[in-house]
Amino acid sequence: MNSVQLLRSQLRPALMGLLMTMACVTCVHADDGVALTHIDQVPEGVEVPGKQVAAYTWDDRQGKNLLVLAEQVSEREDDGTQSAFVYAAQYLLTGDHPKRVWMLHDDVQHCEFDASLRFDQSATKVTDLLRDGNSQVTVGYSRTCTSDVSPNEFKLIMRVGKSGKYRLRGLDRVGASWWDEDAGALRGMPLPTDCSVEAQQKLVSQYKEQGTELPLPGCYGDEKDFAKAPGDYLVFMRRHWFALMQKQDADWSQSLAQPQEAAEDVESAP
Repeated sequence: MNSVQLLRSQLRPALMGLLMTMACVTCVHADDGVALTHIDQVPEGVEVPGKQVAAYTWDDRQGKNLLVLAEQVSEREDDGTQSAFVYAAQYLLTGDHPKRVWMLHDDVQHCEFDASLRFDQSATKVTDLLRDGNSQVTVGYSRTCTSDVSPNEFKLIMRVGKSGKYRLRGLDRVGASWWDEDAGALRGMPLPTDCSVEAQQKLVSQYKEQGTELPLPGCYGDEKDFAKAPGDYLVFMRRHWFALMQKQDADWSQSLAQPQEAAEDVESAP
C-alpha cells in the first residue's frame, strides 16, 4: 500500500472523524491523518481511462477529495509500433455525483521500440503549503520510447485547484550508472545537487564529458512554471525532486551491485 503525505500545520478533528467513517475494504490511515483507499472503492461516477493503479482520498476546505492514477499500454500495431498512456484525475466527492476538478493526460504515441509511461507512486503528495486549507496535488511519472536501458524523461507536476499547474521536467536516474568490471565499482555521472545551468555545466566539465546535453540524469531543465507561483511551491518541488532522484539513484545502484554480490558468493562457495 502506497502512502500520500498531507503536509499541514493543523488538521481539524472533525475531518479526521469523517475520514475514519469512510467505508472501504482496505484503508490505511497515515500518521498525518490522510486516509488512503483501495482502488476497488472508487465510487461510481469517477471515470478515468486505463487501468487504475492507485487512488487516494483526503479532506480540505473544499470537501472530500479523490485522486486516481491510471496507466495504459496498447498492443503493438501492424507496423510494430506501440503507444502508452498515463492519466491522473482529482474529484470532489461532495453532493450526489463526483465532480471532476482536473484531469492530467500524457502519452507516447507510435513508438518503434518499447513505449513506457509509469507513475512513481512515491512522488504522489498532497500538501497545504500555504496553510489556508487548500491543497496542492503532486504526481510524478517517467516517460520513454527506447530500446536500451537509459535515463527516462521524468515529470513532476503540481496541480492546484482547477487550473493551477506547475511542472519540473528532466531526466531520471535509471541507467545513469553502470558496473565497471575492471575497476570493480560503479561508474557514471553522479547525482547533481543543483540543477542550475551553471552547476550542471560545472559537473560536466569536472567529469570531462564535454558535449553532454542538459539536463543531466537526475536534473530538470528549468523552473519557468514557478515564475509567478508562491515561493513555497518551488521550495517544495525542488526538495521533492531531489529526494525522488536520490531514491532512484540508490535503487538503481543497488540493482547493479546485487548481481555482482551474488556472483562473488557463488565463486566463494566451497
